[in-house]
Amino acid sequence: MDSELKFFDSDTMNRTTYDKLSEWNNELIQHYIINDVILGIYLILGTSGNAVVVLVYAFRMNKKKDDRYFIPFLAVVDLLACVCRSSLELAMNFNPVRFQGSVLCKAVWFPTNVTAIASIFLLLVIAIQRYLKVCRPFGQQMTLTCKRFSLIVCIFVAVSVSAPLIVFNDEIEVINPETNVTGYVCDTDVKSHYGQGFLAYIIFASACSLILMVALTILNICIGRTIFKQFRAKHRRKSCNNVISRHKVSVCAQSDLLNVDPDVSLSDTETSFKPQKNSSQGAQNNSQTNINSSTESDTQNRSTMSFSHRYSIMFMAIGVAFIISYSPRLILLFITLHDPKFFGKISQTNLTILSVIREMNVVNNVVNPFIYGFFDHTFRKETRKICFKVN
Repeated sequence: MDSELKFFDSDTMNRTTYDKLSEWNNELIQHYIINDVILGIYLILGTSGNAVVVLVYAFRMNKKKDDRYFIPFLAVVDLLACVCRSSLELAMNFNPVRFQGSVLCKAVWFPTNVTAIASIFLLLVIAIQRYLKVCRPFGQQMTLTCKRFSLIVCIFVAVSVSAPLIVFNDEIEVINPETNVTGYVCDTDVKSHYGQGFLAYIIFASACSLILMVALTILNICIGRTIFKQFRAKHRRKSCNNVISRHKVSVCAQSDLLNVDPDVSLSDTETSFKPQKNSSQGAQNNSQTNINSSTESDTQNRSTMSFSHRYSIMFMAIGVAFIISYSPRLILLFITLHDPKFFGKISQTNLTILSVIREMNVVNNVVNPFIYGFFDHTFRKETRKICFKVN
């Protein structure tokens, strides 16, 4: 009888603890409603947008264009990164103090980190390719083998950098001082691993992030400056060609009069002037043909240059979007390193706002399809065909 009573009391206590934990969890869920809506938008736009990019660039557009080579791969990585990150953040928001399981926590964080890091390093590879193409057009360029090798390196680096986080990401116990109930959070366990190894890794990761941002900034500035110089030179050349064209036509027209010999008789002038006029007319036509041929060649070169520049500017915009979306998260990381208990000291409202800022890095994976659509009219055309089923 006593044993049954003890079992009943223990079961009642466990149910009470579970109810308190559920009540605490449900109370915290209310604070993340705005975050959940934003993450839902990220998930929908990022998944659908990058899926369309993969479909269009991989199967419906000219694969011989060197400028488009990395786009399908970047879209696949962005798609996976958006799904992994948004889903994980949503899961943590729905279970703010009830995310139990150390193995589960490590398993969901690892692909999230790998895809995010792979996307960042792929942006650096693309920036290097654009720099070589725009700023060093007569130098050595990326070959197909080099491009494939760079993709493998990006994946290898992403896995290597993410591997230590398997140890640092873990189930963390949090205690509610009011109800004395223990909850569970899935995140980086700073308190347990705060030592030389953890600090060394964080400093290394932070330094890599800063170096990547600085490198992207420098490369994009060089690319932008070169494009500006080429546009200015093209404008001057176009103006010069127009002046030369008008000058040549004027010279050819004046040559009809210059071909007349003043010492010949009028009859000789009339008879000799006609063939000379035909000859000068032929010269004028040849001159005009050369001008047209030169104009067509110049137009083709400008079209090719414009295509390359359009893609360079497009990738510059993607790099800028990455820097803007990741900077707030990097700032929060430095604040946490300075004060590991920072998030425990702020109010729930401020914590919600900081969560929105921390989740801004997903924008880097969501915004790219819209940048493609803005700069690439062929992509827009093919996307409309897919959406409206126009063949």
